[in-house]
Amino acid sequence: MINVKALISYLLLIGLAVLYTLFLEAPGGSYLIIALTSAALISLLLCAYTARKLTAEIEISGDILNRGEISTVSLVLKNEGVLPTSFITAELFSSYHFTTASSQKLRTAVFGKGSVRFTAEYRAELFGKGRVGISSISVTDHLGILSLRVNIPKAIADIKVYPDIPEVNARDGLARSLTDAAAFDESEETTQSLFAVNGTPGYEHRKYEPGDSLKLINWKLSAKRGEYFVRRLEGASGAEQTFILDKAGSKKQDMYEARREEQLTVEAMLALMMQFAKTELPSKLMIRFGSVWESIPVATPADISDLRYRMTELTFSEDEVGRLPPAIEGHSVIFTARCDAYVSGVVAGYEERSAASPSNDGGTENIWLISRDSNDIRFTR
Repeated sequence: MINVKALISYLLLIGLAVLYTLFLEAPGGSYLIIALTSAALISLLLCAYTARKLTAEIEISGDILNRGEISTVSLVLKNEGVLPTSFITAELFSSYHFTTASSQKLRTAVFGKGSVRFTAEYRAELFGKGRVGISSISVTDHLGILSLRVNIPKAIADIKVYPDIPEVNARDGLARSLTDAAAFDESEETTQSLFAVNGTPGYEHRKYEPGDSLKLINWKLSAKRGEYFVRRLEGASGAEQTFILDKAGSKKQDMYEARREEQLTVEAMLALMMQFAKTELPSKLMIRFGSVWESIPVATPADISDLRYRMTELTFSEDEVGRLPPAIEGHSVIFTARCDAYVSGVVAGYEERSAASPSNDGGTENIWLISRDSNDIRFTR
């Protein structure tokens, strides 16, 4: 690319040198013309030389981040030749997953065979598969007349950002109603599924932890011990809770607001599933990766951690087809960032079905609003 303004300025200098030589008959004018012409030629050749000898690469401090963590990204420019380079302008970019207060633009030169390192910090704000890399590199001759764009292969780094698994207030309406529905009756004698093959009660006990369902507290044992104990279920089969993720993206006009709603939807789902795993209640997740629906059983917190990793590959879409599985059975909660009339129609009239979303555009009562109070997920009507 030619800088017209710089070219005109250079030609004016040449013109002045010519006028100086012709009208003033100064013997130094010819030398000035030769010097200006040689300078331009050398500068242009050095620019082309730099474009061929310049290499660049991206180095990152880590390729997996939790939300809120910072990745240090370094741009390394190397001169593979022995001559000093022309002026180099490099600019970094990042996907919407990150924010930065660092300058992303560098203008420098490399003297001799060496390298220059430029560092910026990126804070992970939104979960998913983020990217950081070189937006552009150009080389400009010393007179500023010509700029050459340099194509650098493999100058982009992928960084996976994990979604949070926040705490959920177990006393909130949705969390409590679900865990109570899935838990067993307080009586040790009433439910037939409480007994294992050998005829003994199918549970042991452990100390109560915040968030455990009150339905699991063994009040007799707790009274004897002087502290709360809950049943540790073994082989018992309660009402399995199904969680369904609608991959239709948020309709918010602002792109960042839309991504935040989608993130809140996923993190609320993970938080509630973790609550079930901690209280040892059975659940499963129905989710569509690509065009295939998967049913993923969740029994332990480790299962949630594995699921959290898979969520880094998840992307929401504008597709209206295949938002929900063909059949929805049993106790189910639909997590959606697009709570419209379609979702409302699916949950309306079903006592065992509900939906959770950061916003409710469907007008149905059986929908819970998701919010985040400090670090905790809240579900409210």
